Amino acid sequence: MVKGGSSTAGCAEACEEDEDDGGGDPPGSAPSADDESRRILREVAARTSPSLAKIWLAPKVWETERLPTLEELRPEKELLEEERVSLRYGREMVRAVGQRSHSKSLGEGCGQHEHEAAWAALRGLRDGALERVAVGFAEHECSALGPEHRAGSRNFARLFFSAEGLSLLQAVAKELHGLSLEHCWAWDVVGERVGEEYSVVWGVKCILARIHDAMVRNHLVEDRSNRAVGRRDCCSHTPGLCLEYFDESRSVKWWSLHPCMHWVCDPCFNQLIAGPLIQQRERLRTEAEAEAKQATTRREAATSFEASIQNAGAGQLHGVVQALDRLATETEEKASHLFEESLGTPPVCPHCGERVRDANCKRMVVAGEDASQAAA
Repeated sequence: MVKGGSSTAGCAEACEEDEDDGGGDPPGSAPSADDESRRILREVAARTSPSLAKIWLAPKVWETERLPTLEELRPEKELLEEERVSLRYGREMVRAVGQRSHSKSLGEGCGQHEHEAAWAALRGLRDGALERVAVGFAEHECSALGPEHRAGSRNFARLFFSAEGLSLLQAVAKELHGLSLEHCWAWDVVGERVGEEYSVVWGVKCILARIHDAMVRNHLVEDRSNRAVGRRDCCSHTPGLCLEYFDESRSVKWWSLHPCMHWVCDPCFNQLIAGPLIQQRERLRTEAEAEAKQATTRREAATSFEASIQNAGAGQLHGVVQALDRLATETEEKASHLFEESLGTPPVCPHCGERVRDANCKRMVVAGEDASQAAA
């Protein structure tokens, strides 16, 4: 599975691929230990958490012989309500450099009202054009699977070439276009978490990305890809900052800032973000260590207080109260000290000014205007 969204004409992002042997049991064989473990995990998840249930109960693409419903594809309610989903799951999202949200980009690319004609024209394309989507999905996104599972994955993709299947993909694209950026981040996460490898929602997002690529290649929709990364959500559109960073055929590093999810190039990151972010992380580590010590102290005090009440007479309770008062004073002093230590100039995003709490990097090769588009 390729992390990082679809590659696009002009800018092909170099992403690492996860390894998966994917080999299934031969027909008629007894369930493997892994299958039994998965069954147990599914049962536990169904009883404990909607999120875990969605992850562990979801069938894999090669197991699916029917079209899912839009409701089945939507992220679970608690994920949609997660206020800091970009910070909590930022490293698990599928995005291309320059995109704050891969799902939002898909919605903008083929989910608007103006794209109705494109979807109608797509239904009239030769069967071979859509079959290439299925083959590409099976041979690229599912390349780590065994032959039988790849064949099942190809059949899964073919489900979406019917009138009902294309209508479902269009409905997903419309929903992504209509959602807020925060809710699209939830769509970026669903299907990418540990345990959701090769899930149905993951497959639908991959196929929709390939369908959008087919629309672009056939000139049915405008190319909103990363070929012109500067017009999107990275700092290259700011004069004097990063335009010189786009030398052709050179592998370059970009940084995604969290929680705002804007992009900056490596030179700008080193100049504006890296130093303050390292200092902030050190302060947060100090605060965490202090909090752990405070928790230990409080637990010890509670144990001591309980023992004193049981063993001491009434005249000695006053001393216990004084001891607790001293503890409270010490805790307040520690908190005040930590607050003072945490002050300073935090790193901020050069686009929106929001405080940067984390960042991770991706590499991209700038391939030139006429480079052929590589489907993700």
